[in-house]
Parts: sequence; C-alpha cells; structure tokens
Amino acid sequence: MTTEIIAKEEGSLLTTDITRFEEYLNHLGLPTDNIIAEVNERQVIEQNLPGFIASLPDEVKRDARYLSKFVAGAAVGLFDASLNYVWNEVVLSLRQKAVVYGLDMFFDAAVGGSRRELYSTEEDLSGIKDNTLINTCRKLELISDIVYTKLQHILTMRNDIGASHPNTYSINGFELMGWLQTCVKDVLNDKPSESAIQIKSFVDNLKVSVSVLNDATIKSMERPLANLSLQNTDNLLTSIFGVYTAEKTGNIVRKNIALFAPHIWQKSSDNVKYKLGVMLDGYRNNLYEEKHKLGVEFFTFCDGNKYQSLESRIIALDGHADDLLEARYAWDNFYNEPPHMRKLLTFLDTENDIPPERVNKIIKIVLICRIGKGISYNSGVSPSGKPLYDRFLSLLGDENIILALIAMHSNEVRVNLDNKYCQQHMVSILNLFKENARSERIQEILDYLIKNEKILHKIHNDKTYKELTKNHITWG
Repeated sequence: MTTEIIAKEEGSLLTTDITRFEEYLNHLGLPTDNIIAEVNERQVIEQNLPGFIASLPDEVKRDARYLSKFVAGAAVGLFDASLNYVWNEVVLSLRQKAVVYGLDMFFDAAVGGSRRELYSTEEDLSGIKDNTLINTCRKLELISDIVYTKLQHILTMRNDIGASHPNTYSINGFELMGWLQTCVKDVLNDKPSESAIQIKSFVDNLKVSVSVLNDATIKSMERPLANLSLQNTDNLLTSIFGVYTAEKTGNIVRKNIALFAPHIWQKSSDNVKYKLGVMLDGYRNNLYEEKHKLGVEFFTFCDGNKYQSLESRIIALDGHADDLLEARYAWDNFYNEPPHMRKLLTFLDTENDIPPERVNKIIKIVLICRIGKGISYNSGVSPSGKPLYDRFLSLLGDENIILALIAMHSNEVRVNLDNKYCQQHMVSILNLFKENARSERIQEILDYLIKNEKILHKIHNDKTYKELTKNHITWG
C-alpha cells in the first residue's frame, strides 16, 4: 500500500463528519463549542501525519501506543487529548533518562535542602513536577537548551489549553504536528549528551572503587574534568558530595573523593558551593549527625569552609576559638595550638569572612596566643602557631584594628604586657597593623603605642593616648 493510499484512507477518517457526535453531546446536555477541532484543522493533520509516521523507524512505532492514542484523538478532533498523550510519553521518557543517568545525581540536582532525603527510588520521580523535571534534565545535559525551550512552551500550552482548564483557545493542526515532531524526535528518540554519560560513568566507577587512586590516575582525571561545562562541573560536585556523606559509602571511596574533590571544587561555581552549605545546614538542623560530620570534612579538605552558611560558620568558629584558648592554657600548648588555629583559618580568607558576631572573641583569643606566655623558650610563642596568628592579624583593616587595640586593653591581654617578651610581640603586631591601616589617625595611634612599648600594660591611663583615641575608643 503506497503512502498516497495511506494518506487518503487516514484522511477520510480524520475528516469524517462529526455532526452526529455533536448531536449526541447535545442530547446528553453537554457543551459542544470549542471541544472538537474544525474540519480544516483536522485536514492539516491528515496531510502531514502519514509522512511523519512513515519517517519513523519500525522499532519506534512497534510499541508506540501513545502514537495510536494521538491518532485516535486527532481523528475525533480532540487535539488537546492528543497533545496530552504525547506529553505523558515525554514525561515517562525524561524519567527514564534520569534513571539511566543515575537517580542519586538526578535528585541531587533536582531537590534541595532537607527534602532531598525524601527522594531515592524510581517511584519517587513521580513526586517531581514536570517543570522541575525539564529544568533538571537541561542542567544535566539530558536535553539541549533548545529542546528545553521548546518543551517549556509545549508544557505551558498543554497546561493552559488542556481539557481540564477552561479556555477559549483552540490548538491548530500545524501547532499540534510541530509539537508532536519535537516530542518524538528531540526527546523520545534522543540520547543523553556525551558529557552526561561521562559523568555517570565517572560516578558509577567511583562508587565501586576498591583501591586508593594513585597520583598518576588523579592527574589523568584532571583534563577531562577540566573540559566539562560549568553546569556539569557543578552537578558533579553535588553528586560526589552526596556520595561522600552517604552512610553506606565505604572508606576507600571517601578517600578517593578526598583526593580529587578539591580539583572539582576549584572549577565549580560559587553558587553550587553555597548551595552545598545550605545542605550542610539541613543535616545539622535535622539531626543527621553523621552526615553533618562528613559534610564538614568535605568542606574542610576542599578548603571551602567560608561557603558554609553564616549560622554554621559562627557555630564552628566559636568552637574552634574556644578550643584554641583552651589549648593556650593547657599543657604542651606550643604543639596543641596550631591545629585549632588552622581550623579557624579555613573559614577566613579575607577580613569580610570574619562574622561580626564573633570578631571580638576571635581577635582577643588570637592576641592572647600571639603575645605568648612571657618566657624565654621560643619567646613564649608557639613556633608553628606564630605565622598562623600573623596571617590572621594581617587580614585586619581599620575597624578591626581598633577592636584589636580594645582587646589589648582588656584584662586578659594587658596583664601580660609588662613582660618584655610579650611587649616585643605586641610591637610586632602593631607593626603588622601599620602595614594595613589606611587612616592617618590610626597610623598615629599605632606609632604612639610602638614608641611607648614599655608602658603598654598601663597606657590606657595616658592622657595623650586617650586624646589620640577618643574618636575610636570610648573611655569610662
């Protein structure tokens, strides 16, 4: 049977007079207006559908029941029903792409915050809205940006002019054929991008690794990872974070993630890093203690603690500052102080990273450690801790330099400033401040303090000093 004969036979079916059907609707007391497509619109389908169907491979048509339903709806003139049949198949196809790509990675990209724990199986895909499904498939490169735009339009039209929504708009034949072609050729017969497949393979292999990666292997992984798009790099970072914090993940897999995750972190966007910080907050707030602990480890070896939420950073900095102060007054402090200071510095790349809620406390504790114990051995300061303290103090600008001077006058600090070793260390700190201070008045204050190093422990009583500082320090 030729294509022409098929077209003729199907055309007679699609353009059959439906007056009796409309009469039957009237007999039932049901509306007939804007329900069934006009004959001329059905003729558009009649003329174009046979050729399109004929162009599809036999293996595509063999089980394509949605196409049979599409034709049936078009034959009756129910174009919105035909569109719905095709759209439902698109949704099923996109869900299957998500399964092939990897559900963990898909849900990591689709669902944020505490809700992520609710999604783990294929059945949970039904809880993802169509719009989110399309957006996530685009982010994971399961569909292209152009196809995403087309599907967004089709979804909008399907939702706004479907049979379940009162409307005055009717789908025309050319629109319906165009949407059918987009759905079938761009989605139902399309395969994920090479990058998407590469990421899935990478994560799958990682999950089953049984030996620690050597340097050569990690080096070989860097180049293909560097060639990924920013979106795919972000997706990969999110996925390996999820693998690392999963309770079922083995130690070797976590070790391998710790080895190469910093490379991915450096190439990822700030946006995804802050998003992971929110997820980390969710673990803490929902009492997932082990996941939160593992998440903190991930941020630490990626040198990403500054991307944690403000609340998390305040809590962590407060704890590390307390630990540092405790180590300062404990036995063997020269060796025990540095690890706590290093933890503090993982949160603080710039002065702006210091939360205002904890800046006074941190500055005072660092000053206490930096001026030391006032003994001859190593001048009373931890040799390994000294450069770490100086690194922190070098971050401070005018406003925080004043806070440091106020801390210098506190009982906990000035009680040691009559000691020559502590005086020398305080002068070193004041010279560090001079390098960063912008204000001429602050420079003048610092010069005065350096000039009077022998009386730093009681200079708060000096009239000239009080006059110099009256615009910055309130004296009782």
